[in-house]
Amino acid sequence: MPTTESPLVSVIIPVFNAGEYLRPAIDSILQQTLQDFELIIVDDCSRDESLAIARSYAADPRVRVLANEQNRGRSFTDNYGAEYARGKYIAKMDADDIALPHRLQTQVDFLEANPSVGLTSSFMKCFGESDIVYEYPLSADAVRSFLLFNMPVANPTAFFRRSLLHEHGLRYDDTIQDTFGEDYEFIARVAQVVDIVNQPEILLHYRTLPQTLKADVHARRNAKSNQIRERQLRVFGIPFTERELHVHNTISYFPFNLGDIQLEEVHTWLWKIQAYNEKRGYADPAAMLRCVAERWFLTCYLNPDKKTNSLREYRRQALAKHYRPATKLQGKFLLKSYVLRHF
Repeated sequence: MPTTESPLVSVIIPVFNAGEYLRPAIDSILQQTLQDFELIIVDDCSRDESLAIARSYAADPRVRVLANEQNRGRSFTDNYGAEYARGKYIAKMDADDIALPHRLQTQVDFLEANPSVGLTSSFMKCFGESDIVYEYPLSADAVRSFLLFNMPVANPTAFFRRSLLHEHGLRYDDTIQDTFGEDYEFIARVAQVVDIVNQPEILLHYRTLPQTLKADVHARRNAKSNQIRERQLRVFGIPFTERELHVHNTISYFPFNLGDIQLEEVHTWLWKIQAYNEKRGYADPAAMLRCVAERWFLTCYLNPDKKTNSLREYRRQALAKHYRPATKLQGKFLLKSYVLRHF
């Protein structure tokens, strides 16, 4: 069991009222195939038994338990843990998720083999209220393109070089005290200085809770994400009106409820992004084109309407030529369109 001064990986788990799920999360790290790590657990003044559970592992020389003196929020807690990290790499981990046994080894191997990549993450499989798989853009240019719309990284599997924190002064923005956008904001700044490349492999099981418990979370997260998206558009350099910003934010997160926005407006805005990228070179043109074309498909697919044939509108616009949805999705789109127009 390694007890070196400088472990290869520092795993940081911020904790707030996660007592019900904390033991399985901790155990999933302690049982990793790669054992050259330290586990830093930071409790943010939990009101349940979280701190006691964390301290019950303190006899393990790999485990260090820290506790905030007062509740400071996720960003402060992440930064606090990072101050004590000694590893070459930092692995993020949520207090209610389960890391697969090979997670750390897989991510170490990837960054060791790709020295130009500063941060990576992986796919996640949900458990609890859902069993879907969250997939993320893979290449650095695909990540940069997707970043304009939403979080391009699975934060519970984020894995990065600790040197980023010192060489570029990167920290989580601790003025963001809720768990609403602090990860997206951090990743947006990381992407400005290093390449982010994701791995197409499930390395974590992500706990999902009943939607009734998450409705408020989603609303607050989207409000913060809207601010981050506006900032990213300014980094991109594209000029936009308030209406275009409204369109952009609306088509950036599920369920893409258009309200008074017309599909043609959406296509015009997405095509503007593609054309501007061609001039500016923010991301590889092919990667950006695929990103906006996929966004065009999803917007049309998720907004069936009797008055506007969204399938016909999708097909008649230029972006339809640059994205081929899975056969199953194509079939569902055809079926939804037919049912709306004939029943």
